[in-house]
Amino acid sequence: MADQGPAQDFGCEHCWPVAADAAWEARAALTHVADLIDQSHFHVMILACPACAQRFVSVFTETIDWVNGDDPQDSTLLPITEAEADDLVQRRESLSESDLNWVGSGRRSLRRDCPSGAAARTFWGKGISVGRHD
Repeated sequence: MADQGPAQDFGCEHCWPVAADAAWEARAALTHVADLIDQSHFHVMILACPACAQRFVSVFTETIDWVNGDDPQDSTLLPITEAEADDLVQRRESLSESDLNWVGSGRRSLRRDCPSGAAARTFWGKGISVGRHD
């Protein structure tokens, strides 16, 4: 997929820049709002931009590479509305992977794929697709 910038109706230049690599770097400045799922290889949380208050749902998954110790990891960062953030927080006790896959369906998201034995890749995707995890 070409490195296209995100839709302009979410975020600001600090949290949601045009280039995928820059957006991944900007993720480090986002602040933690709430944990939705907190497991060792599956972590879902809501983050916010300190500059514009844009909310994001962040999904991290990992599987254990028992042979080489190079655990494959996937991350997705999706901008969400305040109403979506509130809904996710209210439903966190019963939130399922299929629920997450419907959030922002079709909306541009930031993806980071760190496969076992290969270089990490950051790119624009659509929606959330919860990756494999232990």
